[in-house]
Amino acid sequence: METPGYLPALTTREDYVGLLEGHAEPLADGSVHFEPGRTLVKAYMLETARNGRTARDLPESFPKGVSLEVVDDSLFRVHDAKEHGGQVVGLLERLNERHPVFYTTLQAKDSDRWVRNNVDQTPWLDRIWLSSPILSEIWDQVRNTHNPNRYVRLGFEHEAKYEMPDGSFEFDDNLFETEDETGSTIYDRRKSKVNLTEKIIELNKALPEWTEIYNPLHSLVQLQIPTRGKGGHLLNYDGKSTNRSGSFVEHRSTIKAVVKLYKRVTDSAEEKLWFKTSPVGDSGFRLDGEPVYIQFENPLSQQTFDRLVNYGLQHRSSLLRIGGYLHRRGPTKIHMSAIDRHLWQPFSMEVTSHHIILILPEGTCGNTIHRLVTNIQRYIAPKIKVWLGSEPYEEAVHVARKGG
Repeated sequence: METPGYLPALTTREDYVGLLEGHAEPLADGSVHFEPGRTLVKAYMLETARNGRTARDLPESFPKGVSLEVVDDSLFRVHDAKEHGGQVVGLLERLNERHPVFYTTLQAKDSDRWVRNNVDQTPWLDRIWLSSPILSEIWDQVRNTHNPNRYVRLGFEHEAKYEMPDGSFEFDDNLFETEDETGSTIYDRRKSKVNLTEKIIELNKALPEWTEIYNPLHSLVQLQIPTRGKGGHLLNYDGKSTNRSGSFVEHRSTIKAVVKLYKRVTDSAEEKLWFKTSPVGDSGFRLDGEPVYIQFENPLSQQTFDRLVNYGLQHRSSLLRIGGYLHRRGPTKIHMSAIDRHLWQPFSMEVTSHHIILILPEGTCGNTIHRLVTNIQRYIAPKIKVWLGSEPYEEAVHVARKGG
């Protein structure tokens, strides 16, 4: 059976914009109706490398079987011979020198798998990671610029991925031990997932108090931005955005604004944090740069720390996409000569039960910071404090949005 959502091989950008603009038709109740065979337009915001750094050209960055065919100077048709018989699975737009966006009308289960198979498995590409502080900054802008009676959707998620009891359980079971009313031992999955759809004015009043009471609400993973009409633009922590509005053009404009903010934060962090030497006098040198400091609200237990090290930092399928060689300095302290699997860039880490410190040499992609913060809040500790040198991470995001 043919996978729905393939695009035709049109010749111009205008033709594709016209096609995608006609997909969504919002109804009076705010839901979206699609013509038979039509599906939601999804956009996956990706990361390559900073301009001037070692990286492949965009058409060569994808695995074998995926080919890019030029539409214009910044837009490509994406063909997949390996999984989809050479069909056009989507469009790839280069928004700037380091951030392409993949647009597709494949069904979500198919497009999610495609991105996972063809982006996550190559060092030349990564997703952009919309950490909770970045999504919170966008939410702050939404609540200050939209009608307070508009509805928005916020999603929060925390799964204690590395908290498991001792015993012969597989890592992916992710269980913790309790007792039922008879005293028998049972095991439950520890996972918090909260979705709120409410008026902006109501969230403004209630959310600060709720966040103080319930820590998982510090881990914002999803935000639907209202449109000028009905529907919205649904942003996810992993750089995926779903157009639930009536306009692809408006959705693309929203994506451009998000990518612009993300790039500003990343560029600024790299300039501030990179460790590099500069000459002083005839024979001296000066070391410039600042560390990234991530502090857990509560110390990790010995068991959680060990599982974080064994599965989060050494496992081949690490959610953090980090590997390398570590040296134990104590029961809950390691130093690590780390490798970021995006671009295979080396950096140094100190991980303890209280904090994580990153030392990023010149050239290291700032995307490492956003990915680490995002996944720490989702899987290790929802409430953390992060500093980029002496500057709080949230402040750096805020300054970037203001254009400072």
